[in-house]
This record gives sequence, C-alpha cells and structure tokens, in this order.
Amino acid sequence: MIVLAFLIILTILAMYAGKFIRKHNVKIYIAAVILSILAFIFKDKAITVPFIQGFLGLSFFYIVMITGAIDKKHKIKAKFMGLRREYSIIGFIVISPHALNYTLQGLDGTRSLEWFGLISFALMIPLFITSFLKIRKKMKVKTWNLIQSAAYIIYLLLFIHLILNYTQTINLILYIVIFGFYFVMKIIYEVRKFKTKRYKQKLVLA
Repeated sequence: MIVLAFLIILTILAMYAGKFIRKHNVKIYIAAVILSILAFIFKDKAITVPFIQGFLGLSFFYIVMITGAIDKKHKIKAKFMGLRREYSIIGFIVISPHALNYTLQGLDGTRSLEWFGLISFALMIPLFITSFLKIRKKMKVKTWNLIQSAAYIIYLLLFIHLILNYTQTINLILYIVIFGFYFVMKIIYEVRKFKTKRYKQKLVLA
C-alpha cells in the first residue's frame, strides 16, 4: 500500500509544486542520485525499503504512464504533462537500486533472475537518456518518438514482473487495480482519439 501513498503525494506535488520542481530539476536529480546510492549502500535498513523494493520508482513511473491515458479536458492532464519528463528521470534514478540489487542477487544465486524486471529496466535506459532536453534536441522527432514508444512494452513487462513477485496479497490487489485502471483508461483514450481523427477526416472530405 506504500505505492498508493506515494501516488497521492506525487499527485499533490504535480498539482501544486510543478513550477518549483521544473525550476530546480537538476538539483532534484542530484539529490535523487545521492539518496539512491545511500539506499543501495544501506539496503538492509528499513528506511531504504521504498528504494530497494522499487515502490518509489514504480510510483513515479505510474504517474508518467497514466498521463498518456488521461483525456485532455481534465486539468490534472496538464499538471502531469508538465512534470512527465522530470518524473520519468527521477523514476529511473530511484528504481535503479532495486534493479541493481535484484540483478546482483540473481547473479550470485541468492535468488533467480527476474527477467521481466531486468528487461524492462534495460529498455528504460535509452528512454532515460533521451529524456534530457540536450539529448532530445539533437535527435530527429521520428527517432525520439520511436524510442519513447518502447514505454508501452516496459509497462507490460513491469505489470508481469509485479504480478509474479508481489510480497503481500494487498500489493497484488493494488497492482491489478492500478494497472487495470490504466489499461481501461488507455483503451478508452485511444478509441476516442481514433473516432475524433476519423470525424475530422470526414469533414475534410465532405
């Protein structure tokens, strides 16, 4: 349930602290890196659980994910869009201790390798790199969009990873609910988008 708490906090920050986060994004990235390193070093401490178990990173990515499924008429869409880049970058940083810890445990035989999680993390790397404006400006729009489209594969892999590796039943229920909500919202969004496109095409041909 800690993910739900983080989702509420991140939503509130998006609604009321968007300008601050964008203005100080580099400082926040640096802070996230430092905290992530410390979390990995002191991974046996209870306070590092949100990092090591991936709860915090998942929360950031879910906001990024659900943004693409929210209708444009809703105010929260604009708020989330304003922080989508920052949230995706921070999300990758804070989920890295989780990915590294699980991968190392898989390599030393402590646990089996979590392939769905590992592949999704690997796919996140190019998205993370191209999320920075300096990198994005050097790329063709078509190429950048193609790389970003890998996000949908990541979302599916993350869902499978979470379903296969939940720690408590309540977490399993939460994952099914929030991802199910996303899938339904996304389908509705794409259907409406398709209908609107078809309608505009008919007006042009009329």
